[in-house]
Amino acid sequence: MKRDAHLITVPARAIDVGYANTKFTCGHKVARGVPLIHADLFPSITATLRAGATFRHAPGTLGADGCISEINGVPHFAGRGVEMHLKGLQPRHVMKDYCTSPSYLALMRGAMHYMLSDEGNPKEMTIQHLTVGLPLNTFDAYGDHLRELVIGRHALNSPNPEVGARHVTVLDASVMVQPLGALYYYGLTHKDFEMSGWNLVVDVGGGTIDFLAAYDKVPNYERSGAHPESMLACAYEVAKAINPELKNQYGVIQAIDLAIRDNRETVRIGGEDYEMARYKGAINEVLRRGYEAMLNTVGALNDFDNILVCGGGGAVFFEFLREHAPGLRRRLKMDGGSTFSNVRGFQVVADYAANEAYANG
Repeated sequence: MKRDAHLITVPARAIDVGYANTKFTCGHKVARGVPLIHADLFPSITATLRAGATFRHAPGTLGADGCISEINGVPHFAGRGVEMHLKGLQPRHVMKDYCTSPSYLALMRGAMHYMLSDEGNPKEMTIQHLTVGLPLNTFDAYGDHLRELVIGRHALNSPNPEVGARHVTVLDASVMVQPLGALYYYGLTHKDFEMSGWNLVVDVGGGTIDFLAAYDKVPNYERSGAHPESMLACAYEVAKAINPELKNQYGVIQAIDLAIRDNRETVRIGGEDYEMARYKGAINEVLRRGYEAMLNTVGALNDFDNILVCGGGGAVFFEFLREHAPGLRRRLKMDGGSTFSNVRGFQVVADYAANEAYANG
């Protein structure tokens, strides 16, 4: 790693822009003597700001937690403080061309903002290799586009005037199907996990449930695919059951989503507590459709030695499978940090690519 007060070069980083959250890595750290890939996240939603308007949130406050990037002449805010810039109604759509949208680019730059913050906010950062991911149902159509979008110089502004404008330059990039990252990372961190033979990875994200069949770490794309309903669809069904007008309210959907993922007994909306048990049937119906879509594509599950469940909604789907497909229990696996399984796997791939480039001079 090369560093001075204003310029830093890092060999490898990773970003996973999902429909619910954007995950990113800040390289390798040591926590309590244990080496790990440091990963973090923020919500996958952006706010458009009025061009030339005064930014009213002081440094250090929630509303200033993020960055501003101008895309096609429009300033976009991305980061943990985005809710302070949203209107009451904020619909969220699961679109196949998501990675071509201004919002996606703003989220990617939001991840770069936090990478810069982790390094002390240098004015310039060069990433030698950045790995990103796409769902299985959009990888073929948009993989090349995303790689071209990633490579190059990115301008981003901090709301803190003392930090101001900064740039991140990506020299090279690779795009992976998202579940493959989880398979690589789980195999790397669990020595008893057999990577050879048949493995099925089920990535339960915000917008899609992806399923990847792999033999000896090589994907079989004929048995792999994605279903366009996942945790956000579960949250929408609960919101609709409570009050159909709640579906496009970002804060409400976030609260319901968190209650589902954390298996909470209640969710508070408008000062009233709602029992989540009342909506288990609606949630399970969404998960059932995803499970059936997986079976229709993957076929029989008998030949899989392991079924690895990952993603932000991994714990929810893991318990669904244990309850509704008890015959699979012996083969079900889940990483404790399943939300970050994919992006940490991306970091492993980026590390390898950066090392190969260095070795080849």
